[in-house]
Amino acid sequence: MSSATEIGRPGSAAWWHDRRAARHRRRHRPGGLTIEQITKSALVIVDDEGLSALTMRRLADELGTGAASLYRHVANREELLVEAVDHVLGEVEFGTPKPTWREDFANQAHLLWSTLIAHPHLLPVVLRTPLLGPNAVAGREASLRRMLDFGFDPVDVQPIYTVIVTTALGHAAFAGAIERPGPLRPEVYAALPAEEYPTVTALAERTEPQTSSALFALTIDIMLDGINTRYPRKERSC
Repeated sequence: MSSATEIGRPGSAAWWHDRRAARHRRRHRPGGLTIEQITKSALVIVDDEGLSALTMRRLADELGTGAASLYRHVANREELLVEAVDHVLGEVEFGTPKPTWREDFANQAHLLWSTLIAHPHLLPVVLRTPLLGPNAVAGREASLRRMLDFGFDPVDVQPIYTVIVTTALGHAAFAGAIERPGPLRPEVYAALPAEEYPTVTALAERTEPQTSSALFALTIDIMLDGINTRYPRKERSC
């Protein structure tokens, strides 16, 4: 059972429910700030300087206003970050469906991944935030609809969707790690003690350093092979 703390936690289903209701009630002041302006400015700070640089006072200064104007839209920094996550998810534009389900699913995964790694400093917040905001749910709606249209069973589309999203999230977190070193090169493995690591050293010459994008592309291909084998689908009628 959800606790009172969980119900009111920024990003929770109840929190978003209250946010939607409040937005419908709120009247926009001519010339006043919007949540879109606030989140865009917050993202600029985070992208350029990191999470620690984002404070309500700093953001207010960037927008040329007082902190009170911000608190009309968000109660605190954590709510601001949740809004920023959903704003980033709104940057993902799938466009028109691709000719085949495989092309379309790969396109969805790559678009989500590339959008996430464009905001590496925000990734820790993305990983701890339930994806329940309006843009997140709109993306889920569009993806599930396409899966059904490609002939996948209604029972199967949600696990397929979850696998695609979590794969993109995991690889984005790996690729976007600010302090992560580059891929190890073959000579690093070859220099290890052969008596301790005979297989690693024997295969060192066959080891090719992969960029994060190449590794993600390989992961998606393997994932799509699994979807093709595991989940039957009905052929679409012309």
